[in-house]
Amino acid sequence: MLVCAAALVGAGCAGPGFFTDGSSVSVGSFNHGALLRGARLPREGEGYVIPTLWQTRGAAYATDELVAAVQHAARRVRREYPGSLLGVGDMSLKGGGDSILHRSHENGRDLDLIYYATDDRGKPVAPADSMPRYPFWDGRARPPLPPEHGVVFGPFSTRFFDVRRNWALVRALLEEPGIEIQYLFINARLRERLLAYAADQGEEPGLVERAEAILHQPGDSAPHDDHLHVRIFCAGDDRAYGCSDRGPVRWWKKRYKYMVPTVPRVDVEELAGALAQLIGIVR
Repeated sequence: MLVCAAALVGAGCAGPGFFTDGSSVSVGSFNHGALLRGARLPREGEGYVIPTLWQTRGAAYATDELVAAVQHAARRVRREYPGSLLGVGDMSLKGGGDSILHRSHENGRDLDLIYYATDDRGKPVAPADSMPRYPFWDGRARPPLPPEHGVVFGPFSTRFFDVRRNWALVRALLEEPGIEIQYLFINARLRERLLAYAADQGEEPGLVERAEAILHQPGDSAPHDDHLHVRIFCAGDDRAYGCSDRGPVRWWKKRYKYMVPTVPRVDVEELAGALAQLIGIVR
């Protein structure tokens, strides 16, 4: 990172925050990064809400494209299935960086979504101040894992994992033109249910194949049976300004995402502040 900053102009590699149009800049990686000029997701919108518990945590910031994508996906699912309300959990803190609650979510490219659920009559239920788990084949919600770092989840009514709407959410995210998904972290059993449902519905084979590759249970963290963790690839502009993807680059990834765009004008004062922040990140 320091090498990139020092060689800023000569090597065509620019640090964060040098855009003159006010757009967000994702810097570094998901677990060692920052977010410059991050967009803030409003507390509620068409088809989604940030439950009160997450509103108080101050982690509603992400890149411009990820904020737009979750709004588009929630709206699309709601219009496909009226009454749907997606619960949005943590994104990144303002400015990104470390969070005691996550080992990632540092540069505005991670997002937690609470699974859609129905009651025992099959009717949609609203997200609660909780992340109930769906660890068994019956799809019935179980209490969350023991809270950490002082987080106390609220109560929730009887509910069941809604395969239909959760698949619609996955499809909307994968087809969202403004982002490119790297991973959708999910419990292996829930993954199987979504893929089986998609195949039964006759979804386009290429889409199902892509979902099969991207839906992934991580091996180094919680099983993600209580939420869907979204991670997107760096946008082309952000890569030129210090954003770094970690993990495999999928075979369908568009090559142009890695082309270096024309470097815009540099504001000297902003450059000095951004370099200072970069030094702080490295330390």
